[in-house]
Amino acid sequence: MGEVFDIRNKIGAAEGDEAHMLGKFLYYSLANLLVEKDALAKLCEDLDIPYTGGKRLSVSDAFRSATGDIQERIPVTRMGETHIYLAYCRDNKRTADILSRELVKETLNQQTNQYEKLANISYDKRDGAFRCDNLVMDDVVDVMKCCRQAEELFELYQLCANRKHVETICTNFLRSIEATKLSITGFLYFVPRTYMEKVDVFEEFINLLSGLNRKGTPLIVNSFYIIDDEKQRGKMTEEFYAAVKKEIAEYQERADYFIQSGCQSPAVLERWALKIQGLEQHKRHYEQVLRRELDGLDDDFNTLKFLGQELQARAQSIRFQKQKAA
Repeated sequence: MGEVFDIRNKIGAAEGDEAHMLGKFLYYSLANLLVEKDALAKLCEDLDIPYTGGKRLSVSDAFRSATGDIQERIPVTRMGETHIYLAYCRDNKRTADILSRELVKETLNQQTNQYEKLANISYDKRDGAFRCDNLVMDDVVDVMKCCRQAEELFELYQLCANRKHVETICTNFLRSIEATKLSITGFLYFVPRTYMEKVDVFEEFINLLSGLNRKGTPLIVNSFYIIDDEKQRGKMTEEFYAAVKKEIAEYQERADYFIQSGCQSPAVLERWALKIQGLEQHKRHYEQVLRRELDGLDDDFNTLKFLGQELQARAQSIRFQKQKAA
């Protein structure tokens, strides 16, 4: 067995006999992420990771994201005294056709900060023109550089997937290998031993994705084995209960909503009925991995199962009524 270490009482090893391992502890970070959608789709295809395409970002969202990224903190020392200046974009008046924000310089003082407008940055939906107007040259802030950066980012945001998009891809993949999100803050998961080989695929995905990140910020991913002993099975049982309890509450809320609102889409009703069945299968799989009955949430699962059956029955009834009417 390789080096053994302890993270919040989860005993792991860098290497070892997989037959005696409970699974893998996986952690990763996405940081500030912007990657071209075509490259992301190709990477997912190469690694057989389901790609969630996502819709093209609206020009309004792209404009807000691009101008929101303009943030500079500039310390200037003169005559032995240091002054701090901030350059960023803030909202101003907009119309249905013109998106507009203004570039400002904020001078930090001990009592009252001073604000100076340096430029108007706008996008006209009618002619597709990105403009920077009313520029005020400044001896501290490079106004032209900020405007060029905003325009370049505006184009990128329309072509690229952002962190939220990639998070969805990661979450869906980890769900497919029955990973349980741990209660420790951050992207930390327990992957049962039946899917440990898929962790290597995910690590390769994050490493290659880091090279495609247009922001240049490195992404981090690593994993280690969780030793299979009674203590660790107990710890993972606690983590399973914490994670699944949240999912059960979400599923119950959605099922109640569909029932109370009289949802007439059999496809939607059946999809959520299948999600409920999938959660039950997930529980049975973990009972095999952890070698114990996970009966701590039986009452919640029974209620959820009843709701799933109700959704399925309603879907069948709606389909029957439509066929009858036809």
